[in-house]
Amino acid sequence: MIDEQLILSGVNRKNEKAWKSLYEHYYAALCTYVNRILKGSESTEDLVQEVFIAVWRSEKRFDSVQDLTRYLYRACYNNALVFVRNNQIHDTILNSIGAESDFTADDVYAQTVREEVTRQLYVYIEGLPSEQKKVILMSIEGYSWDEIAEKLRISVNTVKTHKSRGFKYLRSKLQDSVCLFLI
Repeated sequence: MIDEQLILSGVNRKNEKAWKSLYEHYYAALCTYVNRILKGSESTEDLVQEVFIAVWRSEKRFDSVQDLTRYLYRACYNNALVFVRNNQIHDTILNSIGAESDFTADDVYAQTVREEVTRQLYVYIEGLPSEQKKVILMSIEGYSWDEIAEKLRISVNTVKTHKSRGFKYLRSKLQDSVCLFLI
């Protein structure tokens, strides 16, 4: 049987012998308590030891053994909950990174192919006759036939002809493109 009052006074004075007795008296019970919360985690012992270290480093004084006991159990409980919360956040982050990495690999590949096709498209647009190039670029920007005709001061039929000839040329060029095989 241990003298709880002797341990209490030794804990309050930071007496190492009293702390050793406190540790031996509470450690196994606190580990069992935390283990029930963490459901068999390997971190149980570390968590309990961290509580003892925190109490040792603190300036906290205890009026009774019951206060000390309550404090130790409450600190273990709080640390266990923080541990569970942090692991859930950690797992969520890891899962989202894993999901993003699967999505990102395909997405990056598709984006790279789109950028290469777009780059080649603009290279071929540069090879178009001047009026066809203007009509195609304005079409890509979203202008209607009427708006293009008005801005370029040409008829709508001329816009349609330039657009049709330009797209025919671009289709023939892009048909031979290596990037289309990658899609």
